Order: sequence, then C-alpha cells, then structure tokens
Amino acid sequence: MLTKNKYVPRVNQVDAIFLNKDITRMIRDNLLENLQAISPVLFIKIQPELDLLIQSAIWFGSVGKRCSTFGQQLLVLAYDAEKLTVSRLVLHFALTVLPGYVKSWEERRLTHRVEWFSQAITWAENSALVLNVLNYFRFLKTGRKPTIIDFMLGLDYISLRNNQRRDIGYKYLTRELLWGGFMEILGLLLPIINFRKIHRLLKAGFFGEENTWRRDSVTREPVAAKMLANTTCSYCGERPTLPHHMGCGHIYCYYCLSANLLTDANFGCTKCGAICPEKGIQCV
Repeated sequence: MLTKNKYVPRVNQVDAIFLNKDITRMIRDNLLENLQAISPVLFIKIQPELDLLIQSAIWFGSVGKRCSTFGQQLLVLAYDAEKLTVSRLVLHFALTVLPGYVKSWEERRLTHRVEWFSQAITWAENSALVLNVLNYFRFLKTGRKPTIIDFMLGLDYISLRNNQRRDIGYKYLTRELLWGGFMEILGLLLPIINFRKIHRLLKAGFFGEENTWRRDSVTREPVAAKMLANTTCSYCGERPTLPHHMGCGHIYCYYCLSANLLTDANFGCTKCGAICPEKGIQCV
C-alpha cells in the first residue's frame, strides 16, 4: 500500500506542473483538431464551449477523481486529500478551468466590445501574473504550494512513496552529451572544409587526363562568350546574375564564379576544364 510523505522536493513539484501543462495541451489540441476536421463551421461557432468541455473532462478525470493532476500522477504525487474538501474542489475547478472560458467568451461571443469588462479581464490577468511571480519566490524559499491557486486554497503536494530521489535516466543523458559533442565538432570542422576543392580533386581523379587536354586546348584560344535568351549559369543552372566568364565561352553568375575562385585558386570550368586566365574573369 502506498504511504504518503509530506516532503516533496521543489524540482519534483515544478516538474509536475510542466508535465501537467504538456499533457493537457496535447489532449486538448488533438481533440480540437479532430473536431475541427469534422465540421469547421460548427467548430468555430462552439469552440469556447468545446474547450470548456474538454478542460472540464480533463479536470474531473484527474483532480476531481484522483485528487491529483496527470503530471502529479506521473511523479507519484498528489494533493493532500485531507485538505481537498468539496468546497476547495469547487474553487479549484473555478480557478483553473473557468478563467480561460471567460476570456474566450469575451473575445468570441460579445458582438459589441464592453470596455469595462475587457479592462477587468486585463486587470485580472496582470494581477494573476504578478501574484504568480511573487508566489514563485515564496515557493523557492518554503518549498510548499508552487502555484498561486494552491497557495490560495491551502493545498500541499504529498509524495506517495518514501523514496525521494529524483529519477534520472543517465543513459539518456550520456547519449545527449555524446550527440551534443559530436554536433559541436561538426560545427567547428564544416566551415573550414573546402568542399569545392575536394569536389574538383575528386573529379580530376576520375577525369584528369580529359580535363588536362581540354584545359590546354581552351587556354590557348580564348573564346568570346555570348549571352542568349536561354543561357544558364554553368555552375548553378539558373539564369546568370551579373554574367561573367573565364575566356572559355561558358557563362557563370558572378557570385558562383568568384566564390569558387576565392576558395580554390585552381578552379576550372565545369564544362571544359579551362582555368582562369591571368587577367581574371571578364564581364559578358
């Protein structure tokens, strides 16, 4: 039989809150997405009510039934059932579920915006935000009642097991450390690797003699480049931007050609293997 322990580490209480938010959002989003696919028009009309119904079902299936949220159940935590009376349950439901519906109703249902009502909602949201921040500092000091709703209702977390160690998957952490180190190495090495030169060397290894013959034949007799309507860059295959050539007749984008020459001084034409002449690249 599970025994309760009133000491709960702060980190477990914070984890329970974030787990509950993630689980609730996942359930809500999946259900709303499926309902929207059935009838988009009807979904838009009754979305606030559907959201209220889903949030209520989640609350009744967790806190209302088992005195613990889904996040608490995953960490074997719960609210102290002795303090969770019927009146506090009603207030907990009203403070956790109804505010979202009221805000959605004000945004979607009111045809004419009521200024005082909108200001009241804004003031309530800002006040709740300030109170949550103040309560969080109080929680860090005392280790009890991590949310402002828990503090207002006097609800404490209890642990249903005596072992208070936080479960940590060291295998997962080791894998993450190795992967993170590998990514850092890649981030350091990739920028300094000259892939254009490697590509040229590999190509020369397979077609070295043919490229040498072509390069010698082209460099002896420069050919004038002609820009036509269907001319494309010999490197990227797109319409040339600021067309330039190396005296072999094949046209490149200025940026394609200059970038290759800057990273590889022995860069040759991808079509015929011609190298850049001493006077440099020329505009078409």
